[in-house]
Amino acid sequence: MPIFKSTYLEACAAAIFSAAGAPLDKAQRVAQLLVESNLVGHDSHGIIRVAQYVATIERGEIDPHAEITVESETDASAVLDGHWGFGQVVMSQAASMAVEKAARCGVAALTVRNANHIGRLGSYVEHIANRGMVGLLFANMHGSAACVVPWGGREGRLGTNPLAAGLPRPNADPIVLDMTTSVVAEGKIRIQQNRGASVPEGWIIDADGESTTDPAAFYGPPRGGLLPFGGAAGHKGYGLSVLVEILGGALSGAGCAGSGSRNGNGVLLLVIDIERFVPMESYMSEVGQLVEFVKSSPLSPGYTEIWVPGEIESRERAARSEGFEVDEQTWAEVVACADRLGAELPAP
Repeated sequence: MPIFKSTYLEACAAAIFSAAGAPLDKAQRVAQLLVESNLVGHDSHGIIRVAQYVATIERGEIDPHAEITVESETDASAVLDGHWGFGQVVMSQAASMAVEKAARCGVAALTVRNANHIGRLGSYVEHIANRGMVGLLFANMHGSAACVVPWGGREGRLGTNPLAAGLPRPNADPIVLDMTTSVVAEGKIRIQQNRGASVPEGWIIDADGESTTDPAAFYGPPRGGLLPFGGAAGHKGYGLSVLVEILGGALSGAGCAGSGSRNGNGVLLLVIDIERFVPMESYMSEVGQLVEFVKSSPLSPGYTEIWVPGEIESRERAARSEGFEVDEQTWAEVVACADRLGAELPAP
């Protein structure tokens, strides 16, 4: 597989989005957040999405020139309409606005609707945590992409419905939890399919409701299903998915699963200014002590370290800083997009 530096891939993605009609600032923002996902090890939300976004623009489902409007607003809240622009652009504005409101009011709550795929949720809550605040983010699939089966079902009725939290941590990168309420993000199945590889047992079922490791059985036809996380306790992942569906869909006005046909994300974003509740020094001391206590647990056989959320991504970012692999299928799709659009890619 080819190996690239992040700066090169950012330039390539930005050139392609610009050729597809996006203003340069929007193209660069989307490219930067996609490649950041690769950098921290989440290839499912990285450069693999370039061809998907270009196809979505060509179908008229992303308006690369869309301007964001604030539909309603108070000192501590706002409702944003992305008018089907790039999800990353909409969410970047929402995160900045929420931080400003929380700084004034102590807390902030924003919803987002009519936004295309917002990418990796962890990017936004990490930005918020780096500002000394707590970020909580819930996103549904805007009423479409019902590929996750409910507990006991065999046909998709819910989205992957991710949630994320970012919390400051002393003398280290923030604690960042970013997880789907399905057992895995759909993009990870796509990566395995691109590589001609199977997926682990317990990720997906086929159209008959039988467990399978073949990605083709998930994509169909006929379409299979993605399982809620939790294995034998999958009812817990299913329960969380229903909550995220309502918070991201009903509360934002984006619509819940089954109500829409256009791919995107409905979002609820909550931001908390820590110092309105406890002194930052006290908060940091408690978090530092907690991390030390958790990591002091004796290790089980086969384990070498205890991680807290966000540490794997931080180390992956360092490891990939000099370059990382992109699978052959994904890179071929990127080059094909550039050729079709007449985008001039920089020399590698």
